[in-house]
Amino acid sequence: GEGDHLVVKLRKQNMTTLDAIDKLSNMLHISRDRIGYAGNKDKRAITEQYISVQGVEEEDIRQVFTDEFDLEVVGYNGHIGLGNLSANRFEIVVRDLQLPIETIRNRTLKIIEELNGKFPNYFGEQRFGSARPITHQVGRHILRGEFEEAVWTYIAKPYDSEYKSIRKTREELWETREVEGAAEQFPEKYTYEKTLLYHLTKNPEDYKGAIKRLPEGLQTLFVHAYQAWIYNRTLSTLIEEDWYEDEYEIPLVGYKTDLKDNRPENLIEKYLEEEGVEQEDFRLQEFPELRSEGTYRRAFADFRNFEIINLDSDELNMSKNKMNVKFDLPKGCYATVLLREIMKN
Repeated sequence: GEGDHLVVKLRKQNMTTLDAIDKLSNMLHISRDRIGYAGNKDKRAITEQYISVQGVEEEDIRQVFTDEFDLEVVGYNGHIGLGNLSANRFEIVVRDLQLPIETIRNRTLKIIEELNGKFPNYFGEQRFGSARPITHQVGRHILRGEFEEAVWTYIAKPYDSEYKSIRKTREELWETREVEGAAEQFPEKYTYEKTLLYHLTKNPEDYKGAIKRLPEGLQTLFVHAYQAWIYNRTLSTLIEEDWYEDEYEIPLVGYKTDLKDNRPENLIEKYLEEEGVEQEDFRLQEFPELRSEGTYRRAFADFRNFEIINLDSDELNMSKNKMNVKFDLPKGCYATVLLREIMKN
């Protein structure tokens, strides 16, 4: 169909969808609001997704030269937005497996049979930041109106799982909170840390303004990650209690969520209270564009067409094995979570 949005296939690896869109908008000299996408794809995997770009010609896309991602023009259509996606197909290699090949095959197929097409629909760790799971913590601070804490948690809260050099930079800043000259200590790719620090250099103490300088997609992610974190905590407790309701939808809590008198809702209330967050906080008076009335997410997700494509010795890890699998998941469900269900057994 015709439309003023060009539909482009984006293939990338080692960068988030947000980063790719940021870079593309700079290369095309357009606002990133003119690029639409249906979801954030995993940073480390090789991923393909369709994006829409408003008001540019095919030739403009062909003029984009970068070794960071590939673009292929597919045609014209309407705008692609969050929620336009129905399902994802995954092909994944699981490496570094200790067990013999036949044992891996038998155990995997047995677990798949026991799961019977369903698995706990947790948000994967990517939702919170894999090397540095702080996204939901920043969200909590924003909801509580603690903008200074939100900014410093994002810039400087150190985690052992990060590279030593960057961890050292963060540790020092976490202690000193010294804005002057701090932006220069971060390597080029830490765009958002630099954005926050440059804003604070020019506007000391304006933490709210600093957050508003970040891409809106990232600001929204903070609140969504907090909702996801409460959801995961709730589901985890329910599963420990052997609770199982096939079709149940657990709230991603917001200001309109009806926390009725059921076990999942009671847990959400308890956890919010422990965290010092109230439902009304999701109205986000200071950040109206981030407000969230809440939504629902199935407690158990369906997976389809699970198949072991290959089992072989792992050429990257001495005397270990690897398994190639493929399967389909509904949008918003995490392949890493399904794999964890298999691997933990």
